[in-house]
Order: sequence, then structure tokens, then C-alpha cells
Amino acid sequence: MNPAQVLPDDPALPQLAQALDERAMAGVFAAALDGHGLAVERCVVERVKYRPHRNCTLAYRLRLRGMSPDHVFEQRVAARLCSGGESLRRTDGAMRAAFRPSPAGPAWLHLPGLDMLTWWWPNDAKLGAPAVLADARVLREQVLPELVHAMSEGRGQLVAHQVEIVQAVPEQRLCARVDLEWCEGARRVFRSAYAKSSREPGGGTVHAVLRALEQSAAWRAGRLRTPRAMLWQPAFDLHWQEALSGRALLDLPGADAGRVAAALGAQLAALHGTAVAQAPALTVPELQARLAQVVEVLGLALPASRATLQTAAGRLREGLAALDDESASTLHGDLHPRNVLVDGEQLALIDLDGLRRGPALLELGSWMAEGIYRARLEGGPARRDGAAWESLLRGYAGAGGRTPSEPALAWATAWNLLCERAWRCVVNLKPGRFAIAPGLVALAAEMADTRCTEVW
Repeated sequence: MNPAQVLPDDPALPQLAQALDERAMAGVFAAALDGHGLAVERCVVERVKYRPHRNCTLAYRLRLRGMSPDHVFEQRVAARLCSGGESLRRTDGAMRAAFRPSPAGPAWLHLPGLDMLTWWWPNDAKLGAPAVLADARVLREQVLPELVHAMSEGRGQLVAHQVEIVQAVPEQRLCARVDLEWCEGARRVFRSAYAKSSREPGGGTVHAVLRALEQSAAWRAGRLRTPRAMLWQPAFDLHWQEALSGRALLDLPGADAGRVAAALGAQLAALHGTAVAQAPALTVPELQARLAQVVEVLGLALPASRATLQTAAGRLREGLAALDDESASTLHGDLHPRNVLVDGEQLALIDLDGLRRGPALLELGSWMAEGIYRARLEGGPARRDGAAWESLLRGYAGAGGRTPSEPALAWATAWNLLCERAWRCVVNLKPGRFAIAPGLVALAAEMADTRCTEVW
């Protein structure tokens, strides 16, 4: 992250800027590893979860070099940035945890100068899967033979494997790609799968949800494409699903994104119309609680926006009552262009861990809000992707989805601008995001006023 980026002025965490400065933290970790025979070549901040006036959880990725020129490896480090000396009090719990030495040496380290407690991959006090995926013997002898058996219908024998960590969110969730090689007699087979582990929802729930989607009429007819659920291993807290081919929609040129918009709308309608009994319900009381949480947290981080926050919250609260009349649909729960794969003319929806039953209106608004957020981040007008949105809605309606009114869609977009996009700009603190959060709050307040459809 750029040390010069706009950051919250948080008196409880005056060390926040240093913790987000990759060059500064490379020096901090180099000093911490003094005596381990390792040099820090690079430090990358991968993830941030900021809790204003309380603490901040971070995920770093270090590139380390040992004494020999060819001894270069990556080390992930999770950290809790604390306030008022809280990190020292947390060290007792760290010392009692069943941590093991990391590839770099330390299992955990206390950095009192930053009021920071760090724990080093594969150690995690709340997830057991990192230790499993980091143990080649356990994978080879206990975990992967069962997976190969499931993927090969009992015909395959594991030959080799390679693990790549895709996402590691400390104490929350983990995703890894595992490339497999197995033999079926004289034939060699090369396949890939994704291993997932999370605290909420649990892997068993995600596995059941994907299985239910596979058994649906829309999936069997090809109108809905999602990853196959391959295996659930509760002993290791690992849910396995197939690796689909394609590129994320976010990585494609804008023209390609517009080209597939109608097809995406049709697939979204198929998902919304597929009943999944295992999906938890998204209720109006839950949404009310979410709105209150967002206003509280953003108010602490954006004091100059408090009046606008209250205006937006009041207007959004009024609109929640109408959601009681909306029939429940099956929602992706985290719909954005990174979770849509494009393979030629074929689309797939991935990362369905957040699948819920709720108003389809909210998910349509989520897609529009993400486009507005990205346009503002890149310095463009809010309606930059308007033509693609219209194409998506036509595809959605053509496949049986109910198109909302313009005021309702504006309200739903405003909800997601505030409760998802502005929220993430603050709590995730990615470069450039915090600076646009006040503007997103203001736009949400305008759009939430259904009397002002000209804003939309």
C-alpha cells in the first residue's frame, strides 16, 4: 500500500499508517527476524480489517531470502494492531495456543513498539485448515487420496500435488488451489480443485448448497453454471469444489463485459429462481441491524459525513418496510465481477459461500452499486456502465426475472453503496478507497430518496 494514501485520523491507533506502509513494515519484520538468517526482500499488505477506534487485523506476505542464493520463499504473517497496550494482554493466549514453528521460524511474535501481535503461517487460532494445507505428508497420506477417489470415481491413485494459497483471511476463511496428478492404470490425469475453509458459513453448509444447485433443473439444463461440490472433509474442515476454466469478468476489457451482460442477467435470473433449502434467510430485522452497524462504524471513521450518514440511513430505513412484500429469491450474496468467470461464450458464478434467500432487488442493486464504486474509483461518472446494466436487466427479464421499478432499483443501489461499497472502502482500507468513501455516502443519501429519480 502507498504510505501517502488517505487514511482515517484515529487517535486510538496512531500507528495505523506505519502498519499499512509496506516499506516500513519490511524493516519491522527484518528486525524481528534478526538472528534467523533471513533477509526481507519485499512486504505486501494483502488484507485489512479495520475497526475504528478499536483495532485492525492485517495480512502480510513477505518474500524472504536465506543464507544461500536459491533459498527464497514466501511467508504469510497475520497481525492484530491494538490500542492501549492490548497486544501485551493477548500474548498469554498466543503462548497457550498450539502453534508450531513457521517456515521463517517464529510461530508468533509480539511487536510492542506497534502494539501488535503477529502469528505466522500456518498458525491460526481459529482455523485448522492452514496447518493441514501446509503439511505435505498429511495431504499426501490422509487428505488428497480421498479427494482423488471422489474426482476419479474410485479409479485414480495420487501421484503428485501442488498447493497455491489463493486467499487467506486471518481467523475467518481460507481458499487454496490444489493441482493434482493421478494415474488410472497407464493413464495420467491432471486436474485442479479448490479447497475452502471458513468459520461462517461452515464448509458443510457450502458443500450442501453447491450440491443443491447441481441438482436443480436450471443447472441440469445449462441455464445455471456453478462449481461442482467434490468432497466435504469435516475432520480437516475442508470443502472441495472443482476448478472451472475462464477469466474473471473484472479482468476483461469493458467491451467484453458489456457483451456478456445479457447472458449474465439470464444466469442471475436462473439462480434467483432456484430454491435452495439450505440457504439461510436474509430478514428485514437483520438488514435493520446491518444498517445500524454501518452507520456506527462509518460515523467513527468519517466524522465529517455523520449528518449525511443519518440522512441516508433514514431514507434507507423507510424503504426496508417494502421488502417485507418481496418474495424470497436465492441470492449469490457476494455478486461482483471478480465472482463471474467468462470462458468464451460460457459464464459461471463462483464463490457462492454467502448464498442467501432474500429480495432479488437487493442483488440487482448490489451489481449497480459495484459498478458505480469502480467508476468513481477510476475517476469516471457514476453511470459509466449504464448500457451494460440495461443489457443485464433485459437478459434478466427475458429469462423470467422480475425487473424492479426505477425508484426501487435506485433505493437498492443506494443501500449497497452505503452498506457494502462505502463500508468496504473504510474497513478494508485498500489504496484509494478511503478517499472516495464520503462521496459514496453522499451519493447513497441522494439515491435513497425515491422522490429524486433524476439522480439515478
